[in-house]
Amino acid sequence: MKLSFVTKQMNALNDEELLKCSELYSHNYGKYSGLVNNNKAGKQIRMGVGMYRSLYFSNSNIYISLCYKEDKLLGHAIFLLKNIEGKGKCSWVLQLVVDCKYRGLKIGSRLLFSAWGFSDYYAWGLATANAITLKTLETATWRQISVADIAGNLPVLEQLMEDIPFIDKKKVHLTSKCSQVFSNFYPELESSNKADNLKIYTTKLGKIEPGYEWLAFTFASQPMSFTNQRFEMFMEFSDQQLKDAYSRMNMPAHAWTKGTENEIDFILAIVGLKPDDRILDMGCGQGRHCLALSKKGFLNVTGIDFSESNVSKARSSALANNCTATFVAADARKLNLGYKYDCILCLYDVIGSFRKHEDNSRIIRSIKRNLKKGGYAVISVMNMELTESIAVHKCSISQNTQALLKLPPSETMESTGNIFNPDYYLVNTDDGLVYRKEQFTSGNEMFAEYLVADKRYTGLEIQELLQGEGFTIIESRYVQAGHWDNPLPPTDSNAKEILLVVRNN
Repeated sequence: MKLSFVTKQMNALNDEELLKCSELYSHNYGKYSGLVNNNKAGKQIRMGVGMYRSLYFSNSNIYISLCYKEDKLLGHAIFLLKNIEGKGKCSWVLQLVVDCKYRGLKIGSRLLFSAWGFSDYYAWGLATANAITLKTLETATWRQISVADIAGNLPVLEQLMEDIPFIDKKKVHLTSKCSQVFSNFYPELESSNKADNLKIYTTKLGKIEPGYEWLAFTFASQPMSFTNQRFEMFMEFSDQQLKDAYSRMNMPAHAWTKGTENEIDFILAIVGLKPDDRILDMGCGQGRHCLALSKKGFLNVTGIDFSESNVSKARSSALANNCTATFVAADARKLNLGYKYDCILCLYDVIGSFRKHEDNSRIIRSIKRNLKKGGYAVISVMNMELTESIAVHKCSISQNTQALLKLPPSETMESTGNIFNPDYYLVNTDDGLVYRKEQFTSGNEMFAEYLVADKRYTGLEIQELLQGEGFTIIESRYVQAGHWDNPLPPTDSNAKEILLVVRNN
């Protein structure tokens, strides 16, 4: 099932979007318990468009993340994102609802991660009567809910409460075994709260009193809890979002994309190509090399990328520039377009973008499979020799988990593409991978922070890998983007790529 997610300021919703939110909530949120008004007992809790406007439209710090299946709204999470002086950003989820027919697909978790998944915030939390949401809070923030920490940070939470109209900050019930706040809300309590693995939250935060909800937060000042199971789950989540991360790179604004013409001139100088030769760019991004080749008169240029968004942008650019290059959404690891190519490009970090060795090897085998005998491939990978020589963070994650947990996040992929800033990556000596925390907050797409792990290569490693698959190395050099004609020493600060020209034997 293909789902799409967006995040925007709450007061930017149009009438149609508001109506969809109202209908989703009114059919799926739950029922009243009748503890105050027996006439409401068992009736569906509803919220009209007017109530959404009155509660949330006056505050520009309130955001909403929405999940769609085509034009059908399946879930939304509303959250307050406020900067508290002396502390930093704090996120309070105000409302979460998912269509009953689509629960179990982790829609709610993904929506909550859009509010809580940022490692440089100071506080994350909500008021809720749902224990499953509390478990997600602890998972997203790598921390445990603690009444003592909530009490110690009450002044921070009171500043957040000033922006939440349905919370009475004068009615916070805090003891050593209770953390609840009066919201004047009387829903039926979730039956899932009684599950054995969720009863802990009643023990931690107390049995919910009528009109109250649990006040549950975690804080940056708390120790982070690491487990191998949680780490692997987080990595699998990030693997699933890899396509999204690459789709959200603002490539035309990145400095490393400015030398496209020079790169194409280098390729043409070293590889003799005729105008009617078939050329394939595997992992073409938004099609810059394909478009440049097409403008030079090459008639059979195809670009493939696993990001549908990138392919769409490439097609639009080709149309706008009257170029004949064609673009296909496809996975380089299992590509078979039905014919062989005279030349294949596989540039930047396509090989190495996956953390598993087999995935990267499959890309190389795919180049071999789709290239004519005697054909040439032009490949570049990220330079591990430079990466290690300037690394600030380098350790065994299995022995020093806090190093990864405390690694500062950045907006590198979204803003600059400079993934060689040593402040923001960690070289893991366990597996040789390079880890980064990448944040995405621009545009209307869902707010997200992903843990990205990529494979970078030494010159010897990538040569041996290619030779092992039956390629002959014609040229291998360390280069700067846009200046491939100038070979550099391996640890030169500009030598971020290793460029190889190989022939298919």
